[in-house]
Amino acid sequence: MNDKWLYVTDVEKQTGIPSATIRRYIRNHGHHLQLKKRGKIYLVASESLSFIKNIRDLYDQGKRLEDIEDALRSMNIPMTHDEREMTVNASEVLVQLQKDMEEQKKFNQSLLETIQKQQEYINTKLEERDQKLLQSIREIQEAKREIAVSHEKKKGFFSKFFKGREE
Repeated sequence: MNDKWLYVTDVEKQTGIPSATIRRYIRNHGHHLQLKKRGKIYLVASESLSFIKNIRDLYDQGKRLEDIEDALRSMNIPMTHDEREMTVNASEVLVQLQKDMEEQKKFNQSLLETIQKQQEYINTKLEERDQKLLQSIREIQEAKREIAVSHEKKKGFFSKFFKGREE
């Protein structure tokens, strides 16, 4: 394996291919290239420069992504992977996934608690509203009874006996 690793900007300077295009090649055809990734930064082995130029030539010929993949496979370009590096990357990914899952669990628990508090608040407010409504209904009924009683007291003695004849 080669000891010389280049940043994408260095590859751009050596090949004349824009860095955005090189990153696209890495995304689409990176499994054919010798790469290292440090955070968000890619390092390209100097041995892979010729393969990047081949990819550029194929695109310049008007080939599509699938056609280029077939061409790269037929060129017997090795798909190299450093197992030790993959193991480290996989374990880092697993640790990060576990951290993310724990954070998600905490967030979900917090969200559930918030929802429960909101539901309790809503239930309390509905109960208070219902109590006030019932109290208002009782007061209205009591007022109607008082009005009916006072109206009945205002009628004369004979009007109580002759209700139907007042017309």
